[in-house]
Amino acid sequence: MGSIFKPSTTVVQAPSTSQTSYDIPEYFKEIQERTLRTAENVFSQPYTAYQGQRIAQLDPSEIQAENIYKNQIIPQAGQLANIANQTYDTATAAAYANPYENQVISGALGDLSDAYGKSRTAMDAQAIGAGAFGGERQGIENVLGQERYLDSVADTTARLRQAGFESGASRFAQDRATQLGGATTQIGALQSASQGLQAFGGQARGIQQAGLAEGYRDFIEQREYPAGQIRQMVGALSGAPIRSYGEERSGSVGTPVAGPSIFGQVAGAALAGSQFMSDIRMKEDIKLVGKSPMGINIYNFKYLGDDKKYQGVMAHQVPQASSVNADGYLMVDYSKLDVDFKEV
Repeated sequence: MGSIFKPSTTVVQAPSTSQTSYDIPEYFKEIQERTLRTAENVFSQPYTAYQGQRIAQLDPSEIQAENIYKNQIIPQAGQLANIANQTYDTATAAAYANPYENQVISGALGDLSDAYGKSRTAMDAQAIGAGAFGGERQGIENVLGQERYLDSVADTTARLRQAGFESGASRFAQDRATQLGGATTQIGALQSASQGLQAFGGQARGIQQAGLAEGYRDFIEQREYPAGQIRQMVGALSGAPIRSYGEERSGSVGTPVAGPSIFGQVAGAALAGSQFMSDIRMKEDIKLVGKSPMGINIYNFKYLGDDKKYQGVMAHQVPQASSVNADGYLMVDYSKLDVDFKEV
């Protein structure tokens, strides 16, 4: 039987009886076989999932900023609204009433009473002098004098109480303005502190996320290193100036045509493990659906002429993982990215 790489050679007979055959050097066969065994060993390895952390947690400063917002700013804002909604009504007026208001009113009414008494005495003395004391005219004067006195009492009481009410309203407005200003200032200070902590914590978390992404990239590179080595070897073997099994040859009558190469098939499978056609010219219905931890855009799309939907990247956006195939289209090596190519 010989090597598994030895092709089945079909010889097309020419009218003449001459025929040609090709042999690959034994050392080249050994390299091919060793490469195949290495690829088979790589293929037999179980999938290794990344066990490390990929998403950075909230920084303590961000948590502190959140606590300030929930436990201080929101309650303070509620208190501010309550202060703003306060009105000066009867209940509020009682709290701002002058505690000496009744004494002031009593004093004023006492003065009115004294004045009225003196006026009444003077009128009686005048009536006696005129010999009209107890007469009808004196009676009318007494009634009118009493009405004026009562009107003065009512007017004085109303004016003093109105003045007390307005004075209380003024003190209430001043107090409310002071409380509103104090609460607004405090909320502003808390917001500034919260925003500062949020910015500082976000920057710290961004640095941590960059480190985690770098760790994941290192893991992917290490995991894909054996397959990468195989791809390099396959490329070197494919470029060697030796007739390789698996190549179709055409020539004059009598020139052998090599059959399909097992090495070519297996090597192709090794190369296709993580490389996929990703040229935007071959896609349609492209929609951005998210970003990877490394910040790479992730899309859903269809290949031209294919109804199935896939998820992956655009090759022109990831030059670090892109290459051009023989037809001039871009391929992507997903082993170099933190994005998986998959059907969705």
